Amino acid sequence: MSGKKTPNSIVANDGSYLGAKKGKALRDKKIIEDFQKAWKSQRQLLKDSLVKLYKDKSSIGLQWHTLVDWDDSTLVVPRRIKRALNALNRGKFPLTSEAVNRAVQIAQEIDLKIKANSFTWQDYLQWLPKNLKLKQHIQPNKPITLRDAINAFIDDYWLTKDKKRYQDHKNLKTTYLTYFNKFPDWGAVPSKEILDEVARNYPKSVKRNQCCSALKKLAPYCGLSDYDPKEFRLRKSQIEVKAKPKRDLSEQEVEEWYNKFSQWKGNIANPSQWELWRWWYGMQATYGFRNHEVLNIYNLDHEYKGDDGKLYFPFTDIIKNPRGVIYTQGKGVNRAAFLPQPRKWLEKFNLRKIPQDYYVFMRSIDSLNQYNKAKAKELKTGNYQKFLNRHGFNFTAYNLRHAYNVKTHGLGIPVSLIAKNLGHTILQNTSTYLESQGIKSCLDALDEWEKKQKNKENSSLSLEAQIDLLRQENEQLKAIFNNY
Repeated sequence: MSGKKTPNSIVANDGSYLGAKKGKALRDKKIIEDFQKAWKSQRQLLKDSLVKLYKDKSSIGLQWHTLVDWDDSTLVVPRRIKRALNALNRGKFPLTSEAVNRAVQIAQEIDLKIKANSFTWQDYLQWLPKNLKLKQHIQPNKPITLRDAINAFIDDYWLTKDKKRYQDHKNLKTTYLTYFNKFPDWGAVPSKEILDEVARNYPKSVKRNQCCSALKKLAPYCGLSDYDPKEFRLRKSQIEVKAKPKRDLSEQEVEEWYNKFSQWKGNIANPSQWELWRWWYGMQATYGFRNHEVLNIYNLDHEYKGDDGKLYFPFTDIIKNPRGVIYTQGKGVNRAAFLPQPRKWLEKFNLRKIPQDYYVFMRSIDSLNQYNKAKAKELKTGNYQKFLNRHGFNFTAYNLRHAYNVKTHGLGIPVSLIAKNLGHTILQNTSTYLESQGIKSCLDALDEWEKKQKNKENSSLSLEAQIDLLRQENEQLKAIFNNY
């Protein structure tokens, strides 16, 4: 009972599943609070406007009275209009403060048109009743292009993202723009055939389905709300272009590669940062860090109080921090890494001695804003990987994390500890570990488990025999005592 966490004892973003869940709840609460403030302020902003906002369970819309009929003729009696903003292809307008501000802008835009008698339904064809929308004579004055659709998509992407955050820029590029750039001509008028062509021609790799998802999200901005490229999606068995499988690395192999770094010193004119790369390599091998986590250590050479309220002693202080506990950030969540494996590498790789080049780099980015700092770290991470590739490493730096995971499972360390240490959920950690194991490895692990169970049974039998022997000795002692 004493070891069980109560809801009040769970710390947000402590690296655990419950901590991440609590962190998300806090962020969601902040979004709701900001929305409520924005919603309250919009009433004053639209006080004199003919167009007002309304909200339902998940989105925001506009409502007003108009004398403009669907064919832009004049009505005798005003018609009450209520239209959802997501039909404009200008965003889903979720319940966020950014969405409220955007909706206010559109309300003010329509209000000005109404007051200037320049409102026309030709500018808002998506809002026309369904039976009129399908008539051929109702066409926009200027057909939208793929560029228009993509730009509108990007505008709405930033409604719920932070432009100062480099990761959000990176996600936009890798999750969406990578696939939108497959369109040969952004000036073309979008159609189902054009979107199908991109999906059909995308290589049959694990990225094909992500491409289809990106196209489906773009489709409403192209006026293709019902578009779904499901016929081009792949099942696992249909994937032809596969990534190289991760392989297990033995301790001997990791050490052999570590010892090679000193050969790559460069020359006087162009010295290499081999000491930094070697230390980086050693940290990943020993702690299972992601590439960028080595650059996000908070308690490297000074004390740091974590989000969990605990004080983390300097990693470089072997007296106060003998185990080598590290507090770092990975994928937006801060956590403690407390399982260096094997422990001997802390000393053998001299990890507590931080290379000078590390400090030089960290000082060089100290004055940068959040966006440029994250960008510089990613560039540095890329240079590290290029160094490994240039010198013939037959595995990626991330493979060291995989090898660490496999090794710690093999040591019999509880999976909950491994997952917490690596910043995984238990399900994610075990699925990744088991996926890498062939049937032989699984059977070997099962044999080892059965052997341990058998040893436990033998120990139990042995203990019963010892107790029986003690009983016999006790009876003999009683007999001897009674004779006196």
